[in-house]
Parts: sequence; structure tokens; C-alpha cells
Amino acid sequence: MIGRWWKSLTEKLGLKSRSEPRSLNLDDADSKMSANQLGLVVTGMGKVSICGNFREHNEDNLYTSDSGSADIAPLYIVADGMGGQHGGEHASRIAVEVVPNEFSRRFRDDGKSRALTAALTESIVMANQEIIAFSKIQPQYSSMGTTLTAVSVNQGKAFVVGVGDSRCYRVRANRAEQLTRDHSMAQALADVGTIRQDEVASHRYTHVLYRYLGSRDLPAEMPEIKIFALLEGDRFVICSDGLSGVVSEKEMVTILKEEPDAQTAAQKLVDLAVDNRSRDNITCIVLNIGRVD
Repeated sequence: MIGRWWKSLTEKLGLKSRSEPRSLNLDDADSKMSANQLGLVVTGMGKVSICGNFREHNEDNLYTSDSGSADIAPLYIVADGMGGQHGGEHASRIAVEVVPNEFSRRFRDDGKSRALTAALTESIVMANQEIIAFSKIQPQYSSMGTTLTAVSVNQGKAFVVGVGDSRCYRVRANRAEQLTRDHSMAQALADVGTIRQDEVASHRYTHVLYRYLGSRDLPAEMPEIKIFALLEGDRFVICSDGLSGVVSEKEMVTILKEEPDAQTAAQKLVDLAVDNRSRDNITCIVLNIGRVD
């Protein structure tokens, strides 16, 4: 319902969202890659997910690819569940199970970006349908849903998609850039100029989402998969709002600059979120980009 309202409002007013890092156009993504970029891959990965100090159970889930297959691109996912009576935990678990399974079944690498984006989009739609179906047969979970942020790395490019308010950041040249857009009501109000961007974090609607998995509006509202060319030394942080809500981009850059090991960096980011009094579950994946001889 909220998703349809927001789409209607933006169409009527002709509004655009805040500026974001420039992604590659799908039609140009393959032709603009150099031979040097094509050799870039994930050379290090770290992951941490904890309940935190203020929650009784962890409604976050994550997935990290361990596929050694040459024809399946690696995939990394963070999902932050929502809904009472453990509903969020079930929703995020379904998301991190269905999306990788469907992706591995649907995607065969033909060297074209379109094949990967289609497989990932279809996989997310399938996860959304599974969550809706589960909520129908389990009435106590009727309000369950989950965010989902996924990154796949293939052919020298990062494919990034976000639903909800879990985030993906790219840290490059001592600067952190948010690659995903929050689908919260507060961010929507900032996009249309009703509130300032610096008011979003403390706004009463900052955790009210108009787009998430488990929503019947999602198939028609599927956000685009953004494609970013990789550079050697890039670092990616995929995290739930238990981390992004309390760890600043400056703090994120400092930790990644000081800690080259992906697992140690992920742990330090989560530890800092705890120190900064995060009141949510905290989940983080760190990816290092480089080349393998």
C-alpha cells in the first residue's frame, strides 16, 4: 500500500531521488570494461552477525557464496527481518535460502551483464513470493517481511541491489559511498524536499519501510540492479541498519584503512556498532577486491 502511494506521488510531482554514485548502463556495461578490470575478483571476505545487547533473538541473516563453479558468480546477501513473534527471523531466513538457490539455478555466465541481472531479479521475486506464501499459511506471521541487500561480483563488475534499508557501501580512495537507496518513509520525505537529508536518521519514520520482501507490491516495484565497475583495492561493506544506523561513513573508512583483513575489519565494524550503543541486531559482510595470479 505504501509502495503504491509513493510511486503515485513521485509520478505526479516528477520528483527524482537524491544523487547517488553513478552506475553503468546495462547496455554499455560489457563494452566499457577493460581487460585489466575483467581480472578483478573478491580476494577476501569477512562476515559477522550478532544479536546485540538489546534484542532477545537475531532476526538478521546473511549468505556468502562458497561456490567454486566457474559459471556461477559469487553472491553475498544481508537480510534484516521484521515482524512480531519471530516472523522477521523466518522472513530473512527464507530470503537468504531462496535467492542463492534460485540464482545458482537460473544463472549461467555468458559474459553478458544482462544474464546476471535477470537471474538475480527473478530470484528476488521468487523469494518475495515464498515469504508471502509462508505468511498466508502461518497467520501468526502475517506481518512478517525482510530487507535484502545483495552483491554479486562478475566480469570486473559489482552488481548491487537493495530492498528496504539494509545498505551496501563502497570504500574507495578513503571515501565511503552508499550504493543502495533506503526505502524508508523518512528518506522518501528527504527525496521530495519535505525534510533535510540530515534529519532522516532521527526522523520518526526512519524505520518505516515502503518497500521490502514480503510486500505484495514488490513484483511491480522491483528496484533496479545497479552495476559498478571495479577498481583494484575497492572494499565493499554490506550491512543491516544495526550497523549503518550508528557507525558513520568516516568511522567505516578509518577501520577499513587500518585493517586490510576482511574478517577482522568486519568484526571491528560490528564491535564499534556495539560500542556506539546500537539497539538492533548487527550484521556485516566485508569484501576485498583485487586480482589473483
